[in-house]
Amino acid sequence: MPKLTNHQFSFTTEDKQTHHFNSEIYVCTEGEFSCTVPEFLVETLTAVANANSNIDRKRHVQKLQVNHRAYAPSKSDLLAFVNEAHRQHYMAVITTDLVICYDWHAEVSYWQNPDGSMAANGSMPDAVDRTANGDGGNWANHVMRSGQNINANNRVGHYSIGVFAAIYQRTTHTRLSGVTETWGWINQFGHDKQLGEWGNKLSGFTGLSEPKSPEYLRQMPYTESAARFFYESLMGMCEMGRRFKNFFEDEANVIAAIEGHGPSLLPAPSATTHQEPATTE
Repeated sequence: MPKLTNHQFSFTTEDKQTHHFNSEIYVCTEGEFSCTVPEFLVETLTAVANANSNIDRKRHVQKLQVNHRAYAPSKSDLLAFVNEAHRQHYMAVITTDLVICYDWHAEVSYWQNPDGSMAANGSMPDAVDRTANGDGGNWANHVMRSGQNINANNRVGHYSIGVFAAIYQRTTHTRLSGVTETWGWINQFGHDKQLGEWGNKLSGFTGLSEPKSPEYLRQMPYTESAARFFYESLMGMCEMGRRFKNFFEDEANVIAAIEGHGPSLLPAPSATTHQEPATTE
């Protein structure tokens, strides 16, 4: 059977996934055209070939010794046959849902005693020593945003805490070839009618940027109560920022707090029954 030409079949889905495969087109002496097709496409080719428009069975697919081939009476019909099967194979069932994606960090380092009280490090007078069997005090388990441990050899520029939270519309495409997801950040107040009062408020933080792609953030289904929690958490961070700015912006506040005749920025830490996991370093 003489080889006529090479051809690349290509299809781009609604979610911008491009799929293609290379094929060899042949024509036999009787004028029937055929091309090589991948095995994953055989089932869909068979379904297309069995459609009512193919009662005469001139379009069909056959497994040969080393590959699979699709057949049709003309080159144009062959290309249309395979293109339609290719399209149907990647045709998706599309669903959407609203998801709250969030992230946090606490870039701090301190020594934690068994009673929950803290010290700057394990050598301080108010630090409880760590014993050989692991009892006593230990470094609290905090890491950088990069995932690295914070220690004397790997320091951070500022001790800081932070929260990110946002509402996304997740679009899921489910097809024979697998599942793909696309994400759309809803970040304009009042522009999405799917959201309630607290969801719209949460979408109003225009100064935030994504710390990472949404699929790598922590996720939970959108509810109004969850949106309210994260909105109030972010507003709490704003309030902390305002207090820090107003306090440190005027050095007189710092001096007054040092000399004992002005308010401190934050109360001193105290022992707590809630203890964080300690590191094993």
